[in-house]
Amino acid sequence: GGGWSSIAVARAYPEATADGFDVDEASVEMARRNAAEAGVDDRVRFIHADAGEIDGEYDAVCFFECVHDMPRPVEVLSAARRILRPGGIVVVMDEAVGDEFTAPGDEVERLMYGLSLLICLPDGMSHQPSAGTGTVFRPSTLRRYAQDAGFTDIEVLPITDFGFWRFYQLHV
Repeated sequence: GGGWSSIAVARAYPEATADGFDVDEASVEMARRNAAEAGVDDRVRFIHADAGEIDGEYDAVCFFECVHDMPRPVEVLSAARRILRPGGIVVVMDEAVGDEFTAPGDEVERLMYGLSLLICLPDGMSHQPSAGTGTVFRPSTLRRYAQDAGFTDIEVLPITDFGFWRFYQLHV
């Protein structure tokens, strides 16, 4: 929500345009206001839509801290693959939890489980049918979703020292 990722892209790349999609109309309106205040609303559009139903062609499709919230992540990743231009890139940024659970879990893992139970799972489950992924979104889960959506594999990108986040590239 808020459109900050798309706004940051527009600020960093003055020749770029960006489209942001959200199913929450209030978030779209807030993002539009933020883009106008940032002076990038001529290059950034925010669209109230289900990301699984988007059309167009894109050089890059980015998911910043949102796939774990989506009720139907495979549908959305399938749409990303469908709208991606040849040679384009799909990047997913999500929480950097452990590759697998080991009790009792480190501090990040415990924090993410708490956030998941109180925020992310209820949000994702509020639209049925739902995969019910939640914040503890492991690489193996993204790999399964990506392969079910028609991608061949995922790669963890070598971006380090970025807080709680892990970046993936999905391969067509």
